[in-house]
Amino acid sequence: MHLICVGISHKTAPVELRERVALNADGVADALRELHTRHPAAEIALVSTCNRTEFYTARPLHGHPRVDELVEFLAAKRDVDIDRLTEALYHHDNDRAIRHLMRVSAGLESMVIGEGQIIGQVREAYDVAQQVGSVGGVLHKVFQNALAIGKRVRTETEIGSGRTSVASVAVDFARHVFRKFDDKTLLVIGAGKMTELTLRHFRELNPQRVLVCNRSADKAEAIVAEHGGEVAPFEKLDDHLVEADIVISSTGSRDAIVTADRFKPLLKRRRFRNLYIIDIAVPRDFEPAVGELANVWLHDLDDLQRAIAGDAAARNGQVGAAESIIEPAVAQTYESVQTGDLNDLIRRLRQRLHDIGASETQRTLGKLRDADPDTQAKLLDELSHRLVNKILHRPLSELNRTSAMQSAMYATALRRLFELDALDAEDLDTPETNRVEDDDAGAE
Repeated sequence: MHLICVGISHKTAPVELRERVALNADGVADALRELHTRHPAAEIALVSTCNRTEFYTARPLHGHPRVDELVEFLAAKRDVDIDRLTEALYHHDNDRAIRHLMRVSAGLESMVIGEGQIIGQVREAYDVAQQVGSVGGVLHKVFQNALAIGKRVRTETEIGSGRTSVASVAVDFARHVFRKFDDKTLLVIGAGKMTELTLRHFRELNPQRVLVCNRSADKAEAIVAEHGGEVAPFEKLDDHLVEADIVISSTGSRDAIVTADRFKPLLKRRRFRNLYIIDIAVPRDFEPAVGELANVWLHDLDDLQRAIAGDAAARNGQVGAAESIIEPAVAQTYESVQTGDLNDLIRRLRQRLHDIGASETQRTLGKLRDADPDTQAKLLDELSHRLVNKILHRPLSELNRTSAMQSAMYATALRRLFELDALDAEDLDTPETNRVEDDDAGAE
């Protein structure tokens, strides 16, 4: 089977493109169903987070979908200019695809090297693909091994120590702006996993007030019950923005929830106090123009990436240790995938040959019952020839259509698989051999 990884990430695409192609769990499931319907012979999984959207496929060597078909599908699905998407794409084949997924799972490809959230996101992508039924034996093995390696890397190295999430970096970012937090009001918009993670980090700073604002009041109440703070009604978001000193925003909205036109009237009500906004949502919750207003500092995920570049460099000492765990696993997984594929092909070949033998034997048995010994011998001889012709018909037809380079490759394979070099030259020019080739066209 041929393995392919194709996608974009924070390393190749700005946040405005990443947010255009990002899919939630329902969107991932819908995309996988559509692709699986188009390409039922392929296995497909899709990892989509705020920082990456990647397809993983396993298919026959000359099968579908091809890389260009996946790109065209994503561009059409998310209404993105295909040329712009292509410029930001990367793709990996076979063992390189396995290596990339293992590095992703281990946190080596994350914005914050070693961050722990990504392994859960890879597991979620695998679970969704399982539920849809778009993965089979190959991707089961690849994803299970990648998840196991991600866990090993975190257990056996120090790659996960210190700042390992965007949320923790966002908190450190805020510390460079404010000397103290006991007189500050923190507004958290959204009630997802990123919101909870961010709130947990900020609670350690003991802000004076924490407001949790979400479209679903039930979800906001659940977060407040676990982490403290106050539920802030979403319909009064403008009032909460007036009160806030710090805003952490991470919703699942497809469009900006705060535009510059909406925020401008709030400046006077705020008495032009400083407001620090960290927008970690993809797509972004705050229109970039908000950051151009007076006394407003707005940072998104790309800003965080630049800010943590030095931190990532400091963690490079652990990358080598992580890679020493990953590399042997890549080789073992790829060998296992290819061996499993070969064993499956052998089982299918054996079954096909048995089916041919059973069919031809049944055809001959009816004639043998009342035949004299000479006729029986003749019928068995004919059975032997028909079996050979049936078995060789498709391979010989394919050989007749091959190029010179393919012919040389097939010739080498045939010599080795069937020990043809061990045959005497006179055995290769018997009437029986020629008869197989002559009778071949009528074998089926």
